[in-house]
Parts: sequence; C-alpha cells; structure tokens
Amino acid sequence: MKNKANTNVHGRTRNKKMSFWVSESEQKRIKKLIARTGLSQREYLLSTALGKTVYQVDELKPMLFELKAIGRNLNQLTTLAHQGRISAINLSEATNALSKNYAAVNGLYERIQGALTSGGLSENAEKNNHGNV
Repeated sequence: MKNKANTNVHGRTRNKKMSFWVSESEQKRIKKLIARTGLSQREYLLSTALGKTVYQVDELKPMLFELKAIGRNLNQLTTLAHQGRISAINLSEATNALSKNYAAVNGLYERIQGALTSGGLSENAEKNNHGNV
C-alpha cells in the first residue's frame, strides 16, 4: 500500500503519518482547545508540536466578518469589470473599512509586540514571534 502524500504551501511533501493515544479527558480538553482556535485538528497539533504559539483572539471575529464582506464585494466588482459592465468604481468606502480593520488588528498585535502591515506580519513581528501563528 502506498503512503498518501500531501504537498503544503511551502512545497514540502508530507508523506509520514503520526498518531498517539490519549485518555478520554485529555481528548476532550484537546478538542475544546482546538475548537476555540478555529483551526483544523491537524493544523493545531502540528503548530503546537513545532513550538508555534496559537493565538485565539475573539475580538477578530467582527473584523473577519467585515473583511469577508469586503472580499465578496471586490470579487463581484471584479467579475462585473471583466464582463465590461462597469469601467470605473469608487473604492474609498472599502479602503476606509480596510484601514479601520488594519488599525484594530494592529492594536491587538501591539499587545503581543507585533504589527500588521499590508496583510502580513511585519518583519519585526515575525522575528519577535519566531514565526508563531
């Protein structure tokens, strides 16, 4: 039987399986921790096993909702532009909403001594967090 292989975003092939046994109470605690993060079980266990810190920030939920709505709107506008149904749009409202989201997220990251710039952690934050999630 062949091993299943999975190539991740960094081009690394994952073809080795790992598993371990836990008690029922340990399983419940682990599942509760995973559920709070919104990550898959694999993502959570891999991140924590590799020494990465997983942050659960409930304050981000309203911002994520807003960002998803902005993304949907941009996708719709892009589709209309490709169809030739629109040629120019005013994105100042979307830009303002994104600026407010970045400011709010920066406030949260500053609490953990990081900063968000252009949709990603700044180099300073990545060094301080050692690539932590």
